[in-house]
Amino acid sequence: MWARRRQADNGSHWVAVTQDGAVLRALQVSHGASGRPRLDWVHTQDTNDFARGLRALGRAHSLRGVSLTSVLGRTQYRLISTELDELPREEWSGAVRWRLKEQVDFSVDDAIVEVLGVPQDTQNRTTQPAIALLESQAEAQKLSLAADDAGATWTAIEVPETGLRNICALTETESQAHALIAFGSEHALLVITLGGELVMTRTIEVASAALMGSEEARGGALGRAGLEVLRTLDTFERTHSKVTLSGLTVALPGGAASMAEVLADLVYVPVKALEMGQLLDCSALGETSEQIEALASLENLCLLGAALRPASQARGIQQINMQDAERPQGGALTWGAVWGVRAVVAVLGVAVVAVIGMSVATKSFESQAAGLEAQLGPLTAATVSMPPPPDMDKLNELRKGEALQRRLSEALSSATANASQGYSEYLMALGRQAQPNVWITGLTVHGSGGQLELSGRMTDPGFLPGYLSRLERETQFKGRRFAQVEIGVVSSEMTGDQRLTTFSLSTQDTPRSSKEIKP
Repeated sequence: MWARRRQADNGSHWVAVTQDGAVLRALQVSHGASGRPRLDWVHTQDTNDFARGLRALGRAHSLRGVSLTSVLGRTQYRLISTELDELPREEWSGAVRWRLKEQVDFSVDDAIVEVLGVPQDTQNRTTQPAIALLESQAEAQKLSLAADDAGATWTAIEVPETGLRNICALTETESQAHALIAFGSEHALLVITLGGELVMTRTIEVASAALMGSEEARGGALGRAGLEVLRTLDTFERTHSKVTLSGLTVALPGGAASMAEVLADLVYVPVKALEMGQLLDCSALGETSEQIEALASLENLCLLGAALRPASQARGIQQINMQDAERPQGGALTWGAVWGVRAVVAVLGVAVVAVIGMSVATKSFESQAAGLEAQLGPLTAATVSMPPPPDMDKLNELRKGEALQRRLSEALSSATANASQGYSEYLMALGRQAQPNVWITGLTVHGSGGQLELSGRMTDPGFLPGYLSRLERETQFKGRRFAQVEIGVVSSEMTGDQRLTTFSLSTQDTPRSSKEIKP
């Protein structure tokens, strides 16, 4: 196996790997003493098994003496913007771990937590703005076991935002912030950097395929993406008023001209298309434009950014590593190489001893069973002939009554618990399922929560069913069925070429006594 032949990593060759649905993607970037980083090769493998894909990658390319990094998938971690008091950097992770424990759906006790500090001189705040990254221990173990099974060891684990950040940093103007948007197979990602540091990030639910479809679908996707970019840049300007945004770079497989034209009409900063040839030496891929254009996808750009980690680190830019710090790193043989063999031998030894012991025990049990069967016959006959006790029917009725009372008590306890939780759980549920195309403007909870009214606005009525489907995953909204639905159009407000649509939902007719909450 190639892992047995790994040499010491000298840091000049970085291989980045990610599992994108049913496809494993990988590439290698070489860092020389001078000049641009060189892209050596790009690899794709159709597989649902990450460990199997890593083994195939090792057979296809020499991985001796390389630094191996992976980029987490969108669902494998959580990114949350937060603020920190004046604390030493080494205490940031601990402070964030307990502050954000209610905002994630996994235990933070053993979670992997990394914190990126946002440059403080971009805004008028006394606290330290920060971006927290959290990964559950279960996800971290899956990634480690996949590497162990393939005989590999991770040098670092990145997230898409930090990978794309390293690409955006290469397009910056000195002392000014810069924005980069890249489109992938499922969504787009916008990052804004200053001095190579990540300042702001935004996920936009527009896929690259929508920008290359029919003229009607393409126009709608361009409008939605342009509106989200404009809102993000406006938010950046308000929040980080002490820094100037130099421009926006657009990356899109197959060419970014159409998207760049649309954004140029919407935003107030210069817009340009990403040119990969100016950032990397792509000569190893040949002169075919298709291969180079394909590198502009979100998935490939995040891999490229992860492989550019040494250049980012050399500039003093904050780095993350989303894996257990106590796990040994380097080229030592892993579970799959040595300890797996020892474990198999130990298990086989235990199995042999167990088989011999079970054979002896079986003979003893058979002898005892024969004696017990001889005694059981007379007892069974005597039991069948006995009449049922006179109070058995009464006892059964009492048991049924007790079970009914227990169910009633549990139902009352559940209702009391739900009523005592107040309305914060509803607001937190709405916050967790916040969508960029849907705005909640009103929430009314009647009594103890048995009846609900929900109102809001959206850019497209088609977003409402999907939003309600995601909302139903929350405990407070699970099982709710809205009996009344009202949809209207706000004639005085428009988003691009579309009018805003209002909606009002109610589980049933509104009673007289209610409590209204404004999120």
